[in-house]
Amino acid sequence: MGGSPAQEEAMSSIRSAEHTYRQWSSPILLELKEREHQLAPMDRQALQNILLERRLINSGNPAGEDRRKAGSIGSGKHL
Repeated sequence: MGGSPAQEEAMSSIRSAEHTYRQWSSPILLELKEREHQLAPMDRQALQNILLERRLINSGNPAGEDRRKAGSIGSGKHL
């Protein structure tokens, strides 16, 4: 990608670490979601923020093909 081999290797290492982190933390976060009623209000809000950021819960926003369909109303051929 234009960077030096050392930079590309470092980025690859970072991506690998992030992937491993997500693999291990996602089940833990989902377990916390099931027990959120036991959390303090601030902790519950922090958990919700993380779950939304990580897309582990449905935020109600369409994604992928659904997003394109939602925005396509009235954006067909110009008359």
